[in-house]
Amino acid sequence: MATDTPASDDLDEGRRARNGVIIVVAAVVVGLLLLTKGYGSGSPEISERTDGGASAAIVVETTTTTLLTNPPASVKVKVVNAANIQNLATKTRERLQVAGYTEVLVGDASQVQDRTTIYYQPGAQGDAQAVAAVLGFNADQVLQMTAPPPAELAGATVLVMAGTDLK
Repeated sequence: MATDTPASDDLDEGRRARNGVIIVVAAVVVGLLLLTKGYGSGSPEISERTDGGASAAIVVETTTTTLLTNPPASVKVKVVNAANIQNLATKTRERLQVAGYTEVLVGDASQVQDRTTIYYQPGAQGDAQAVAAVLGFNADQVLQMTAPPPAELAGATVLVMAGTDLK
């Protein structure tokens, strides 16, 4: 009884087909990874959602915005005592100076406010957020400057309205 052995051309063609399938599968896996990870600066968050026992993965793309900040020594800041607490603006200036802010003016506000607010001129949002971080405040207390400003700026690009919560 003679057995048929495949010709070497048949073996090469089978290997090529198998290699082709492996390459296609690898390309699909890489493509799926790129789709889920993306090229952006954000990182995807995957959360599970359950609907009566069935679950599906939901991919949410988040982005991060980096704001331009200047070196503290070049940022002109004005601190205004809006809490009617003696020497509050001066003490706040000293805290900022320890952090490297050298151009810090002080003054008094005409009205008392409980919550400290940090205002910024256009283009100085990153600087204002850096000042807020030094003073221990969150970004939600950083706002764009109102028109007219709540206090005389004297050339400052960041205005700290020091409220009673600043101690």
